[in-house]
Amino acid sequence: MDAFVELSAELTGFSAEELRSTGLVEQYRALAQDASHAEIIELWYTGVWRGVIPSSRAYAEGLAWKAVGVAPPGTRAPGFGSWEHRPRRSSL
Repeated sequence: MDAFVELSAELTGFSAEELRSTGLVEQYRALAQDASHAEIIELWYTGVWRGVIPSSRAYAEGLAWKAVGVAPPGTRAPGFGSWEHRPRRSSL
């Protein structure tokens, strides 16, 4: 499993620890056994595997959300009074 995590870290730009913290390494490793690098990148960033979202956690843990610094829509409330503050600027 370490080889998959290390490859995924290299492909996505996220650390092995960040990828492990998603709780999806085992599930993604099983899905991506014969996948291309592009498919592995797409899986990590979007949580979609060949047109299907394998779990609600995959959607919520998609790296695309982390990359832009926002919560995935519909996964958690922003908190009371959050409308009062300007959104954070992305470092992109």
